[in-house]
Amino acid sequence: MKYNNHTERAGCLALVFRLIVFLFTMQAGTAEGAEKSETISGCPSAELKVTALPPLHVPRIGHAVMCIGDEVVAFGGHTSGFVPTPTAEYYSNGEWHLMQMAYPHDQGAAALTGSGKVVIFGGHEKELGIGQTFTVELYDPVEHTFTGYGCLDKKRCFAKALPMKDGNIIVTGSWYAEDGIECFDGSRQNLFVKAVAQQRSIPYILRTSRNNAIFFSDRDIHADLHDTILIDRLHGEPFTAPLFEEWRPFYNHIGHDNSQCFAGDEKEGKYVNLLQVMQGDSIMAIARVDGEDISLLPTTCPLPMRSTLGRIMWFSYILGNRSIGRAYIVGYGENSNDRRYYVACIDYNKIPSPVTLLYSEPQDTICIYQPVLTRNGDLLIAGGTKPGHVNNFEATRLAFLLHTGTEAEASHAAHTWLWACLLAFVLLASGIVAVLLLKRKKRQQHAGGDAADTVSGRDEELMQQLLRLMEEKKPYLNSNLRVEDVADLLGTNRTYVSNCIKNIRGCQFIQFVNAYRIEHAKQLLRQNRDIKTSYVWTASGFSSEASFFRNFKETTGMTPKEWLNAYQEPS
Repeated sequence: MKYNNHTERAGCLALVFRLIVFLFTMQAGTAEGAEKSETISGCPSAELKVTALPPLHVPRIGHAVMCIGDEVVAFGGHTSGFVPTPTAEYYSNGEWHLMQMAYPHDQGAAALTGSGKVVIFGGHEKELGIGQTFTVELYDPVEHTFTGYGCLDKKRCFAKALPMKDGNIIVTGSWYAEDGIECFDGSRQNLFVKAVAQQRSIPYILRTSRNNAIFFSDRDIHADLHDTILIDRLHGEPFTAPLFEEWRPFYNHIGHDNSQCFAGDEKEGKYVNLLQVMQGDSIMAIARVDGEDISLLPTTCPLPMRSTLGRIMWFSYILGNRSIGRAYIVGYGENSNDRRYYVACIDYNKIPSPVTLLYSEPQDTICIYQPVLTRNGDLLIAGGTKPGHVNNFEATRLAFLLHTGTEAEASHAAHTWLWACLLAFVLLASGIVAVLLLKRKKRQQHAGGDAADTVSGRDEELMQQLLRLMEEKKPYLNSNLRVEDVADLLGTNRTYVSNCIKNIRGCQFIQFVNAYRIEHAKQLLRQNRDIKTSYVWTASGFSSEASFFRNFKETTGMTPKEWLNAYQEPS
């Protein structure tokens, strides 16, 4: 087919005309949405889709909830009548699967270890929320099993735990028992670290640097308000924050996962956390904790405390989705005729930060408990209590999914116009690139050259260098290996390496590296059939046991044990 300048210009003009029509249509649609967005609160609003999930096997409150890979797990707690339950359940493939725990862990703490397992600490000793325990156990998300592991330095409930970069997990906080700071390092007995300047229940634990953290709460171990809020450091002396003289940290008995507060970037050394702060019970704002500097986060509008139907009861702690720079707070309508879920969305990477209120259709019934952020960005609430029954004696089995993730982005009113502009830019750029490629092809045909051969030759040469590097230096044994590291070793850049692997092997960098790790693991298994799996995945360069098992099964179709049983030594 022949092309000339006139044809190319005509094609570009037609593309531009279509883009103008597209943008005009999108702008008109956005204007209609903006008019609708003011019907619920003083800030931009949009509808929230809610899906009722299958109910839990056991009604529960006081449980810890975590998202581990594609599964959401509810650990322990107590059931109706305030009776501790030594059970857990995980949500997978559209249903809940019941598991037996070693201990109940009613109002216990939980944290993810570096190996991919979950360690669970403490809880009430008896029914009715009486006493505290020393109990510690480990959950294996691959095998879905629990193991009683050891004991705390101090008996605790209403404590919190946070993993540190060195692999240790810091534990602090308690309820009607002496508080202190202790450390789980994988041994059977937690290690005492230091005394606290202020006794606390359900504290915040926020990392302020690679190996330091701060601890604070506005309540003591009896839930009484502190006159002055002291902030403990893991390393260093206590201090006070001027902001806490006017605002108090949000406190709720349902507890939270401290890691959800993180809104920074460890690779860039930015340790930023977010939390709600209150003035009385009618004004809420967002505090930004940058290292140890605590200040209010400027927002485009105040956090809404009322809808047109009445007061909004915010019950969750902040959940941060770092992949899109957005934080969520979940609430419900206080009035009995307003059984809606509300979600405040804060785009915290922008200053001032835009706030959008999402609201659901009225629900027949809802449950109130700390949500968890799923892998695709939705919020899942499982168990807790119902409005009008907010107490520890009437637990619920209800579970709901609030669609704030990828499905919700298309209907997010505050970003519709931004996405339209971005799409228009991509379409325009694609048209320009297409024209340029046509011109380039004509020049190549005229010159009799074939640029594809040159690119292919460069990729082949780089691939040979990459293969020699992997065989001789074995950089894949480093669990923190990045494409930048390989590029530096080859004297090139990350883009060339990534494109080379994709063009020749048809996979991503991590898949390429994991293939070497799997082969190394097979070699270790063949050499010693009695070798421990924990040594195999660590020595092969995997960052966690869960990652090792998942990749091994995806590659071989079998677990390591099954593969070893099927493997026959060559005769």
